[in-house]
Amino acid sequence: MPDNPYIAGNPVGNSNAFVGRIDVLNKVVQMLRRPQDNAIVLYGQRRIGKTSVLQYLKAHLPSEGNYCPIYFDLQDKASWTVGQVVSVLAKSIANALNQADPDLGEAPETAFQETWLPNVLQSLSAENRALVLLFDEFDVLLAAPEAEQPAGKAFFPYLRQLLDIDTQHLNFVFVIGRNVADLTNIALSVFKGTDTKRVSLLNQEDTQKLVRLSEANHSLNWSDEAIDCVWQYTNGHAFLTQQLCSHVWEKCAYDESPETIPAATPADVEEVIFDTLDSSRNTLEWLWDGLPPAERIVASALAEAGPKPMTEEALEKCLHESGVRVVIRELQNAPRLLREWDLLEPANGGYRFRVELLRRWIEENKPLKRVQEELDRIEPVAESFYQAALGLYRGGQLETAFNPLRQAIGLNPNHVNANQLLADILLAQGQAEEARKLLERLYEYQPVAARSRLRQALLELANKADNEEQQLGFYEQVLELEPNQSEAADRRIDIWQQRGDAALAKNDFETALKAYRKVGLNEKVAEVEQKIRHREFSNSLKKLEELKTEKRSQEALKLVRQLANEFSDLQDWRSELAQLEQQTHLAKLYQNALGALQSGDKKTATTLLAKVVGIEANYEELFAFGCD
Repeated sequence: MPDNPYIAGNPVGNSNAFVGRIDVLNKVVQMLRRPQDNAIVLYGQRRIGKTSVLQYLKAHLPSEGNYCPIYFDLQDKASWTVGQVVSVLAKSIANALNQADPDLGEAPETAFQETWLPNVLQSLSAENRALVLLFDEFDVLLAAPEAEQPAGKAFFPYLRQLLDIDTQHLNFVFVIGRNVADLTNIALSVFKGTDTKRVSLLNQEDTQKLVRLSEANHSLNWSDEAIDCVWQYTNGHAFLTQQLCSHVWEKCAYDESPETIPAATPADVEEVIFDTLDSSRNTLEWLWDGLPPAERIVASALAEAGPKPMTEEALEKCLHESGVRVVIRELQNAPRLLREWDLLEPANGGYRFRVELLRRWIEENKPLKRVQEELDRIEPVAESFYQAALGLYRGGQLETAFNPLRQAIGLNPNHVNANQLLADILLAQGQAEEARKLLERLYEYQPVAARSRLRQALLELANKADNEEQQLGFYEQVLELEPNQSEAADRRIDIWQQRGDAALAKNDFETALKAYRKVGLNEKVAEVEQKIRHREFSNSLKKLEELKTEKRSQEALKLVRQLANEFSDLQDWRSELAQLEQQTHLAKLYQNALGALQSGDKKTATTLLAKVVGIEANYEELFAFGCD
């Protein structure tokens, strides 16, 4: 059964899995063939294939000329002394030249530079050969804290001298995981005037060659559509292309005795996306760790926006909505720097991720809410001021800590810890109003970070307030932050109850009712509503008596019917209703009789009046009628 031809995670420079990079290889050979040059810097993002390029150079440079390439990995050597580094380097050179291990004595750096290396170069010169030192992970000498990098501090001046020993027979290829411009000044001085070349993504043609490796060993064929699908996901990222193709191969070709060569389809590619990202987790975490804080925040924001381009204006809006108060210079520059690192590309007036697989991994594993802690580290100087202030605060020097904290916030308004510490100091010194202003600004973009301290400041201001209205305002703000905060809730209830009780004592029922309802005092509300009801009942009875006195029986009947519906529990209205209904009926008969008489219909008038007398012989209006 054929082997899986895809190598994921390890360098492939000395294998059939190495494809492309012709531009990089040509650049190195051109440098070697120019007598005046003897160094070049290759740079690119982590896991882009730089080590594979060095391994390929080691294997194939001898075929380009009389070159003796020496691969030397500086990983984990930042804490070494220069003497330790050159001792191991000398041994590597000696082994490659089939020489005995060198004895550099007690001062290896001096012996290497002044005696041993010149002798080696002299012997190579006699053979018309040149030494090519391939330094991998060269920038790790600068990655460790300054106190832990003796090699990094001393090796660069030492290297500057080595570069000038013999430009004809001593050449250097340096690989770094950052842009040359991002190196320290001492490192930049070494590389001044040195040619550089980016190790970038593979082009589409080379990516296709990489995908078709399985066709060379007759284990898996690829449709053009499947290759296009791989390209859409990896866009030439060598490591992720190897990973993705390896998983497709395991899915489709892992059969000890296939009758025919299987063929990968776009559906096969789609099916292994999750497994590809899962198996790439450690590598992608390492790549992520290499990004500065500002770049992490912007990368997370763009990843969450999806595969479509995002303009700088939309990005700034997204950052504001996610808790970034001020888009400072580092955040403004981040898209450009991410573009330089091949993570982003310009599109439709904005930016988008070049590698869709990387975008998906960041979206799922580094959401912007989780990355917000990076805000404090965006501006290194601001972080230094904060750390200094924190030390002063812990030492009890609160007043002295003010200045560095304000400087930190001035440089990076998004520095959450600096804002929190300044608020703590203001609260400790009784400056609750200043703390409130600071924390309200912080709350706008980092509510979780500001909430507890803002609540404390508002409660202190409420306790110091001169009047109830101010107190209520502060308590209302506290309850907006934390609806169940007991102190604010209890004091708010007390104030409104006192207001309600005072109004109730003055029989100002409406004001009392409004106050009690404000804080949900239901028993008090019921009590006042009952008083209001009794007042309305009493007023209605007075109105009824007025209507009856004025003999407005129809209006009185209407009112009694209303009262019988609303106040049935306070009085039995049946007798009153019967009496008023009779009075209304009599009044109607009398008015009709009067109308008939006026129209000359005495017979009808007499009949109607007889009905009135039959109901109530002493009906008062009859006497007036008789007088007429």
